[in-house]
Amino acid sequence: MKNTPFDLTGKVAIITGSSRGIGRSSAELLAKLGAKVVVSSRKADACKEVADGIIAAGGDATVIPCNIARKAEVEALISGTIKHYGKIDILVCNAAVNPYYGPLLDITDEAFDKIMGSNVKSNIWLSAL
Repeated sequence: MKNTPFDLTGKVAIITGSSRGIGRSSAELLAKLGAKVVVSSRKADACKEVADGIIAAGGDATVIPCNIARKAEVEALISGTIKHYGKIDILVCNAAVNPYYGPLLDITDEAFDKIMGSNVKSNIWLSAL
């Protein structure tokens, strides 16, 4: 990928929710573009599969599991990335929850709080750190 006009060589990227779907594709693409990638989701085994694939393709990846709803785990994700790679250049806040499908007027307070905590507050924590 050295001939691409979009080169991320030397950059460090954290992608939350990167064990499957859009997050996994994002991690794989950023690695192909040269970024060092932190693969993160709640399940370490699923993250390891993604990181192993990136490494097998010639990229650089590490795994730091994180449940974004838990501040201590978010802090560990950031500090672990800095400890491993020395910096953070790119943050992809992909992880999210959706415990409720239906009309907004029918959502319970518990489901609303879970959505806001995981999908909004955690991204503020990540960005602030």
